[in-house]
Amino acid sequence: MDISNSHYDNRHVATLNDPEEIHSAMRAKCPVQHSENHGGFWALTRYQDVEAATRDTTRFSSLPTITLPSVGAPRPFIPMESDPPEHSKYRSLLNVVFSARRIAELEGEIRKHAVQLIDRFAAAGEADLARDLIFPLTSRVITWLLGIPDEDVSRFSDWSLALVSVTSPEAGAALQMEIRDYYVRLIAARRENPTRDLASHLLASTIDDRPVTSEETLDIYLSLTGAGGETTAAAANHIFTLVDRHPDLRSQLQARPEILTTAIEEFLRYVTPVPGFARTTTCAVEVAGTVIPEGERVWMSWLSANHDAAAFEEPATIVLDRKPNRHLAFGAGVHRCPGAPLARLELAIMVDEVLRRIPDYRLADPGAVRISEGQTRVIRSLPIVFTPEP
Repeated sequence: MDISNSHYDNRHVATLNDPEEIHSAMRAKCPVQHSENHGGFWALTRYQDVEAATRDTTRFSSLPTITLPSVGAPRPFIPMESDPPEHSKYRSLLNVVFSARRIAELEGEIRKHAVQLIDRFAAAGEADLARDLIFPLTSRVITWLLGIPDEDVSRFSDWSLALVSVTSPEAGAALQMEIRDYYVRLIAARRENPTRDLASHLLASTIDDRPVTSEETLDIYLSLTGAGGETTAAAANHIFTLVDRHPDLRSQLQARPEILTTAIEEFLRYVTPVPGFARTTTCAVEVAGTVIPEGERVWMSWLSANHDAAAFEEPATIVLDRKPNRHLAFGAGVHRCPGAPLARLELAIMVDEVLRRIPDYRLADPGAVRISEGQTRVIRSLPIVFTPEP
Protein backbone atom coordinates (compact mmCIF):
# COMPACT_ATOMS: atom_id res chain seq x y z
CA MET A 1 0.00 0.00 0.00
CA ASP A 2 1.30 3.46 -0.93
CA ILE A 3 1.23 5.46 2.30
CA SER A 4 1.36 8.74 0.39
CA ASN A 5 -1.93 8.34 -1.45
CA SER A 6 -4.28 8.98 1.51
CA HIS A 7 -5.93 5.56 1.15
CA TYR A 8 -4.91 4.06 4.47
CA ASP A 9 -7.69 1.70 5.63
CA ASN A 10 -7.50 0.82 9.31
CA ARG A 11 -9.88 -2.12 8.97
CA HIS A 12 -8.04 -3.71 6.04
CA VAL A 13 -4.60 -3.25 7.58
CA ALA A 14 -5.74 -5.02 10.75
CA THR A 15 -6.51 -8.18 8.71
CA LEU A 16 -2.93 -8.49 7.46
CA ASN A 17 -0.58 -11.06 8.95
CA ASP A 18 2.16 -8.42 8.80
CA PRO A 19 0.65 -4.94 9.15
CA GLU A 20 4.09 -3.66 10.15
CA GLU A 21 5.11 -3.33 6.52
CA ILE A 22 2.65 -0.46 6.31
CA HIS A 23 2.82 0.91 9.85
CA SER A 24 6.61 1.09 10.08
CA ALA A 25 6.74 3.19 6.93
CA MET A 26 4.00 5.48 8.26
CA ARG A 27 5.74 5.97 11.60
CA ALA A 28 8.96 6.89 9.82
CA LYS A 29 7.60 9.07 7.01
CA CYS A 30 4.06 10.13 7.84
CA PRO A 31 3.14 9.47 11.48
CA VAL A 32 -0.01 11.62 11.21
CA GLN A 33 -1.73 10.83 7.95
CA HIS A 34 -5.07 11.86 6.50
CA SER A 35 -7.08 9.17 4.75
CA GLU A 36 -10.03 9.55 2.42
CA ASN A 37 -11.51 6.23 3.54
CA HIS A 38 -14.58 5.90 5.79
CA GLY A 39 -15.64 9.49 5.22
CA GLY A 40 -12.19 10.88 5.94
CA PHE A 41 -10.05 10.53 9.08
CA TRP A 42 -6.57 11.07 10.50
CA ALA A 43 -4.39 8.14 11.56
CA LEU A 44 -1.88 8.38 14.43
CA THR A 45 0.78 5.66 14.34
CA ARG A 46 3.63 6.51 16.77
CA TYR A 47 3.40 5.25 20.34
CA GLN A 48 4.01 8.66 21.90
CA ASP A 49 1.23 10.32 19.89
CA VAL A 50 -1.25 7.46 20.16
CA GLU A 51 -0.78 7.08 23.92
CA ALA A 52 -1.16 10.82 24.49
CA ALA A 53 -4.33 11.05 22.39
CA THR A 54 -5.80 7.97 24.09
CA ARG A 55 -5.41 9.67 27.48
CA ASP A 56 -6.51 13.14 26.32
CA THR A 57 -10.28 13.13 26.80
CA THR A 58 -10.50 16.93 26.57
CA ARG A 59 -9.23 17.43 23.02
CA PHE A 60 -10.07 13.94 21.74
CA SER A 61 -13.70 13.09 22.47
CA SER A 62 -15.25 9.61 22.42
CA LEU A 63 -18.45 11.13 21.03
CA PRO A 64 -20.23 10.60 18.75
CA THR A 65 -18.58 7.18 18.23
CA ILE A 66 -15.28 5.37 18.68
CA THR A 67 -15.86 2.93 15.82
CA LEU A 68 -14.33 3.63 12.41
CA PRO A 69 -16.32 3.23 10.28
CA SER A 70 -19.48 3.71 12.33
CA VAL A 71 -21.43 0.56 13.20
CA GLY A 72 -24.70 2.50 13.09
CA ALA A 73 -25.50 2.43 16.80
CA PRO A 74 -28.70 4.38 17.55
CA ARG A 75 -27.25 5.45 20.91
CA PRO A 76 -23.69 5.68 22.26
CA PHE A 77 -22.06 2.57 23.72
CA ILE A 78 -21.51 3.50 27.35
CA PRO A 79 -19.15 3.93 29.07
CA MET A 80 -16.84 3.67 26.02
CA GLU A 81 -18.62 6.41 24.08
CA SER A 82 -18.80 8.97 26.86
CA ASP A 83 -16.44 11.62 28.17
CA PRO A 84 -15.61 12.74 31.71
CA PRO A 85 -17.27 13.52 34.03
CA GLU A 86 -20.15 11.30 32.82
CA HIS A 87 -17.72 8.52 31.93
CA SER A 88 -16.45 8.08 35.47
CA LYS A 89 -19.99 7.73 36.78
CA TYR A 90 -20.77 4.83 34.46
CA ARG A 91 -17.33 3.31 34.78
CA SER A 92 -17.62 3.12 38.57
CA LEU A 93 -20.68 0.90 38.12
CA LEU A 94 -18.68 -1.56 36.02
CA ASN A 95 -15.67 -1.51 38.33
CA VAL A 96 -17.73 -3.33 40.95
CA VAL A 97 -18.60 -6.13 38.53
CA PHE A 98 -15.02 -6.50 37.24
CA SER A 99 -13.43 -6.21 40.67
CA ALA A 100 -10.55 -8.45 41.72
CA ARG A 101 -12.85 -10.17 44.20
CA ARG A 102 -15.49 -10.98 41.56
CA ILE A 103 -12.87 -12.25 39.13
CA ALA A 104 -11.28 -14.42 41.82
CA GLU A 105 -14.70 -15.95 42.45
CA LEU A 106 -14.92 -16.87 38.75
CA GLU A 107 -11.46 -18.40 38.37
CA GLY A 108 -12.45 -21.89 39.44
CA GLU A 109 -15.53 -21.90 37.22
CA ILE A 110 -13.56 -20.64 34.22
CA ARG A 111 -10.96 -23.40 34.57
CA LYS A 112 -13.65 -26.01 35.14
CA HIS A 113 -15.45 -24.93 31.98
CA ALA A 114 -12.21 -24.91 29.97
CA VAL A 115 -11.45 -28.47 31.12
CA GLN A 116 -14.96 -29.63 30.22
CA LEU A 117 -14.68 -28.14 26.73
CA ILE A 118 -11.30 -29.79 26.10
CA ASP A 119 -12.67 -33.10 27.43
CA ARG A 120 -15.09 -33.14 24.52
CA PHE A 121 -12.36 -33.35 21.87
CA ALA A 122 -9.17 -34.44 23.66
CA ALA A 123 -9.56 -38.08 22.55
CA ALA A 124 -10.38 -37.22 18.93
CA GLY A 125 -6.95 -36.01 17.83
CA GLU A 126 -8.46 -33.05 16.01
CA ALA A 127 -10.62 -30.03 16.79
CA ASP A 128 -11.38 -26.48 15.79
CA LEU A 129 -9.75 -24.64 18.67
CA ALA A 130 -11.70 -21.45 17.95
CA ARG A 131 -15.12 -23.06 17.74
CA ASP A 132 -14.67 -25.88 20.23
CA LEU A 133 -12.85 -24.04 23.04
CA ILE A 134 -12.15 -20.35 22.63
CA PHE A 135 -15.48 -18.88 21.53
CA PRO A 136 -17.55 -21.13 23.83
CA LEU A 137 -15.38 -20.27 26.85
CA THR A 138 -15.13 -16.51 26.37
CA SER A 139 -18.84 -16.24 25.55
CA ARG A 140 -19.83 -18.27 28.58
CA VAL A 141 -17.72 -16.15 30.94
CA ILE A 142 -19.18 -12.81 29.87
CA THR A 143 -22.72 -14.24 29.84
CA TRP A 144 -22.25 -15.35 33.44
CA LEU A 145 -21.77 -11.70 34.32
CA LEU A 146 -24.65 -10.56 32.11
CA GLY A 147 -27.03 -13.19 33.48
CA ILE A 148 -27.73 -14.82 30.12
CA PRO A 149 -28.99 -18.42 30.46
CA ASP A 150 -27.14 -21.42 29.03
CA GLU A 151 -29.58 -21.91 26.19
CA ASP A 152 -28.88 -18.42 24.83
CA VAL A 153 -25.07 -18.45 25.00
CA SER A 154 -24.61 -19.52 21.38
CA ARG A 155 -26.96 -16.73 20.28
CA PHE A 156 -24.93 -14.24 22.32
CA SER A 157 -21.71 -15.49 20.73
CA ASP A 158 -23.18 -15.05 17.25
CA TRP A 159 -24.29 -11.52 18.12
CA SER A 160 -20.87 -10.62 19.53
CA LEU A 161 -19.07 -11.85 16.44
CA ALA A 162 -21.54 -10.07 14.18
CA LEU A 163 -21.20 -6.78 16.09
CA VAL A 164 -17.43 -6.66 15.72
CA SER A 165 -17.73 -7.60 12.03
CA VAL A 166 -20.37 -5.08 10.94
CA THR A 167 -19.75 -3.92 7.36
CA SER A 168 -22.13 -0.94 7.18
CA PRO A 169 -24.08 1.39 9.52
CA GLU A 170 -27.33 0.01 8.10
CA ALA A 171 -26.39 -3.59 8.88
CA GLY A 172 -25.19 -2.54 12.33
CA ALA A 173 -28.43 -0.73 13.14
CA ALA A 174 -30.55 -3.75 12.15
CA LEU A 175 -28.42 -6.12 14.20
CA GLN A 176 -28.53 -3.90 17.27
CA MET A 177 -32.31 -3.67 17.14
CA GLU A 178 -32.49 -7.46 17.30
CA ILE A 179 -30.11 -7.56 20.27
CA ARG A 180 -31.89 -4.69 22.02
CA ASP A 181 -35.22 -6.56 21.88
CA TYR A 182 -33.65 -9.49 23.76
CA TYR A 183 -32.05 -7.28 26.40
CA VAL A 184 -35.23 -5.26 26.95
CA ARG A 185 -36.93 -8.47 28.07
CA LEU A 186 -33.97 -9.58 30.20
CA ILE A 187 -33.70 -6.21 31.96
CA ALA A 188 -37.44 -6.11 32.64
CA ALA A 189 -37.20 -9.57 34.19
CA ARG A 190 -34.32 -8.48 36.44
CA ARG A 191 -36.25 -5.44 37.60
CA GLU A 192 -38.94 -7.81 38.83
CA ASN A 193 -36.63 -10.53 40.13
CA PRO A 194 -33.04 -9.38 40.82
CA THR A 195 -30.13 -11.84 40.77
CA ARG A 196 -26.33 -11.42 41.04
CA ASP A 197 -25.92 -10.35 37.42
CA LEU A 198 -24.92 -6.98 35.99
CA ALA A 199 -28.45 -5.83 35.13
CA SER A 200 -29.58 -6.37 38.71
CA HIS A 201 -26.56 -4.46 39.99
CA LEU A 202 -27.14 -1.55 37.62
CA LEU A 203 -30.86 -1.27 38.32
CA ALA A 204 -30.12 -1.12 42.04
CA SER A 205 -27.50 1.63 41.56
CA THR A 206 -27.70 5.40 41.29
CA ILE A 207 -26.04 8.13 39.23
CA ASP A 208 -26.27 11.75 40.40
CA ASP A 209 -28.68 10.68 43.15
CA ARG A 210 -31.10 9.12 40.68
CA PRO A 211 -31.66 5.47 39.75
CA VAL A 212 -29.85 4.04 36.74
CA THR A 213 -32.45 3.73 34.00
CA SER A 214 -33.37 0.65 31.99
CA GLU A 215 -32.17 2.47 28.86
CA GLU A 216 -28.74 3.10 30.40
CA THR A 217 -28.56 -0.53 31.48
CA LEU A 218 -29.44 -1.54 27.93
CA ASP A 219 -26.70 0.68 26.48
CA ILE A 220 -24.11 -0.89 28.79
CA TYR A 221 -25.25 -4.39 27.85
CA LEU A 222 -24.90 -3.58 24.15
CA SER A 223 -21.41 -2.22 24.80
CA LEU A 224 -20.32 -5.41 26.55
CA THR A 225 -21.83 -7.58 23.83
CA GLY A 226 -19.42 -6.12 21.29
CA ALA A 227 -16.45 -5.59 23.60
CA GLY A 228 -16.63 -8.58 25.92
CA GLY A 229 -15.94 -12.14 24.89
CA GLU A 230 -14.95 -11.61 21.26
CA THR A 231 -11.95 -9.42 22.05
CA THR A 232 -10.56 -12.06 24.40
CA ALA A 233 -11.32 -14.74 21.83
CA ALA A 234 -9.46 -12.78 19.17
CA ALA A 235 -6.39 -12.63 21.39
CA ALA A 236 -6.55 -16.35 22.21
CA ASN A 237 -6.80 -17.42 18.58
CA HIS A 238 -3.76 -15.35 17.68
CA ILE A 239 -1.78 -16.68 20.66
CA PHE A 240 -2.33 -20.30 19.68
CA THR A 241 -1.45 -19.47 16.09
CA LEU A 242 1.80 -17.83 17.16
CA VAL A 243 2.74 -20.73 19.44
CA ASP A 244 2.33 -23.09 16.49
CA ARG A 245 4.32 -20.90 14.11
CA HIS A 246 7.16 -20.32 16.59
CA PRO A 247 8.18 -23.62 18.26
CA ASP A 248 10.55 -21.77 20.60
CA LEU A 249 7.58 -20.05 22.22
CA ARG A 250 5.96 -23.39 22.99
CA SER A 251 9.23 -24.68 24.44
CA GLN A 252 9.67 -21.61 26.64
CA LEU A 253 6.11 -21.79 27.99
CA GLN A 254 6.45 -25.48 28.76
CA ALA A 255 9.88 -25.16 30.36
CA ARG A 256 9.16 -21.97 32.31
CA PRO A 257 5.50 -21.90 33.38
CA GLU A 258 6.31 -19.04 35.75
CA ILE A 259 6.57 -16.64 32.79
CA LEU A 260 2.96 -17.19 31.70
CA THR A 261 1.80 -13.87 33.19
CA THR A 262 4.37 -11.76 31.34
CA ALA A 263 3.93 -13.95 28.25
CA ILE A 264 0.24 -13.05 28.07
CA GLU A 265 1.16 -9.35 28.18
CA GLU A 266 3.69 -9.80 25.40
CA PHE A 267 1.24 -11.72 23.24
CA LEU A 268 -1.31 -8.94 23.75
CA ARG A 269 1.26 -6.33 22.69
CA TYR A 270 2.29 -8.28 19.63
CA VAL A 271 -1.21 -9.20 18.49
CA THR A 272 -3.20 -6.15 19.65
CA PRO A 273 -6.61 -7.83 19.17
CA VAL A 274 -8.43 -4.46 19.23
CA PRO A 275 -6.33 -2.54 16.67
CA GLY A 276 -7.47 0.87 17.88
CA PHE A 277 -10.36 3.23 18.47
CA ALA A 278 -11.39 6.56 17.02
CA ARG A 279 -11.84 9.93 18.65
CA THR A 280 -13.20 13.28 17.44
CA THR A 281 -11.21 16.47 17.96
CA THR A 282 -12.95 19.14 20.03
CA CYS A 283 -10.54 21.83 18.84
CA ALA A 284 -7.61 22.20 16.45
CA VAL A 285 -4.82 19.91 17.71
CA GLU A 286 -1.18 19.80 16.64
CA VAL A 287 0.32 16.31 16.62
CA ALA A 288 3.90 15.67 15.45
CA GLY A 289 3.93 18.96 13.57
CA THR A 290 0.59 18.38 11.82
CA VAL A 291 -2.50 20.42 12.70
CA ILE A 292 -5.69 18.37 12.85
CA PRO A 293 -8.75 20.68 12.60
CA GLU A 294 -11.64 20.69 15.05
CA GLY A 295 -14.37 18.13 14.43
CA GLU A 296 -12.15 15.60 12.66
CA ARG A 297 -12.17 11.83 13.18
CA VAL A 298 -8.84 10.52 14.49
CA TRP A 299 -7.80 6.86 14.47
CA MET A 300 -5.49 5.90 17.32
CA SER A 301 -3.64 2.86 15.99
CA TRP A 302 -2.77 0.78 19.04
CA LEU A 303 -1.64 -1.90 16.59
CA SER A 304 1.03 0.39 15.18
CA ALA A 305 1.97 1.94 18.52
CA ASN A 306 2.59 -1.47 20.07
CA HIS A 307 5.28 -2.12 17.45
CA ASP A 308 7.05 1.22 17.70
CA ALA A 309 10.78 0.72 18.27
CA ALA A 310 10.85 4.04 20.14
CA ALA A 311 8.74 2.39 22.87
CA PHE A 312 9.70 -1.29 22.67
CA GLU A 313 13.14 -2.80 22.14
CA GLU A 314 13.08 -5.23 19.20
CA PRO A 315 9.29 -4.92 18.78
CA ALA A 316 9.18 -7.51 15.98
CA THR A 317 10.44 -10.17 18.40
CA ILE A 318 8.10 -11.89 20.86
CA VAL A 319 9.91 -11.66 24.20
CA LEU A 320 7.86 -13.68 26.67
CA ASP A 321 9.48 -12.16 29.75
CA ARG A 322 9.54 -8.59 28.44
CA LYS A 323 9.64 -5.98 31.22
CA PRO A 324 8.50 -3.29 31.27
CA ASN A 325 5.71 -3.77 28.77
CA ARG A 326 3.52 -0.66 28.59
CA HIS A 327 1.45 -1.89 25.65
CA LEU A 328 -1.81 -0.29 24.59
CA ALA A 329 -3.76 -3.47 23.83
CA PHE A 330 -6.30 -2.49 26.50
CA GLY A 331 -6.11 1.23 25.78
CA ALA A 332 -4.88 3.73 28.36
CA GLY A 333 -6.13 6.36 30.75
CA VAL A 334 -9.70 6.55 31.97
CA HIS A 335 -10.95 4.45 29.05
CA ARG A 336 -8.61 1.54 29.76
CA CYS A 337 -10.63 -1.68 29.38
CA PRO A 338 -12.34 -2.52 32.70
CA GLY A 339 -12.41 -6.20 31.75
CA ALA A 340 -8.63 -6.44 31.26
CA PRO A 341 -7.98 -8.52 34.42
CA LEU A 342 -10.72 -10.96 33.44
CA ALA A 343 -9.35 -11.27 29.89
CA ARG A 344 -5.86 -11.94 31.23
CA LEU A 345 -7.20 -14.69 33.49
CA GLU A 346 -9.14 -16.37 30.67
CA LEU A 347 -6.13 -16.28 28.36
CA ALA A 348 -3.78 -17.69 30.99
CA ILE A 349 -6.18 -20.54 31.78
CA MET A 350 -6.65 -21.44 28.12
CA VAL A 351 -2.93 -21.43 27.35
CA ASP A 352 -2.16 -23.42 30.49
CA GLU A 353 -4.83 -26.07 29.85
CA VAL A 354 -4.13 -26.49 26.14
CA LEU A 355 -0.37 -26.91 26.64
CA ARG A 356 -1.04 -29.35 29.47
CA ARG A 357 -3.71 -31.45 27.76
CA ILE A 358 -2.73 -31.30 24.07
CA PRO A 359 0.87 -30.05 24.17
CA ASP A 360 1.78 -31.15 20.64
CA TYR A 361 -1.14 -29.52 18.83
CA ARG A 362 -0.46 -28.25 15.32
CA LEU A 363 -2.48 -26.10 12.95
CA ALA A 364 -4.07 -28.42 10.42
CA ASP A 365 -3.53 -25.93 7.59
CA PRO A 366 -1.43 -22.91 8.64
CA GLY A 367 -1.93 -21.22 5.30
CA ALA A 368 -5.71 -21.21 5.73
CA VAL A 369 -5.72 -19.06 8.90
CA ARG A 370 -7.45 -15.77 8.12
CA ILE A 371 -8.08 -12.60 10.12
CA SER A 372 -11.60 -11.27 9.58
CA GLU A 373 -12.24 -7.61 8.86
CA GLY A 374 -13.96 -5.79 11.69
CA GLN A 375 -13.49 -3.92 14.95
CA THR A 376 -11.32 -6.74 16.33
CA ARG A 377 -8.72 -8.99 14.69
CA VAL A 378 -10.87 -12.12 14.89
CA ILE A 379 -9.82 -15.53 13.56
CA ARG A 380 -13.10 -17.39 13.15
CA SER A 381 -11.75 -20.90 12.65
CA LEU A 382 -8.58 -22.62 13.90
CA PRO A 383 -8.50 -26.35 12.99
CA ILE A 384 -5.79 -28.29 14.83
CA VAL A 385 -4.48 -31.85 15.03
CA PHE A 386 -2.72 -33.46 17.98
CA THR A 387 -1.96 -36.77 19.68
CA PRO A 388 -5.25 -37.97 21.19
CA GLU A 389 -5.52 -38.51 24.91
CA PRO A 390 -5.84 -42.23 25.73
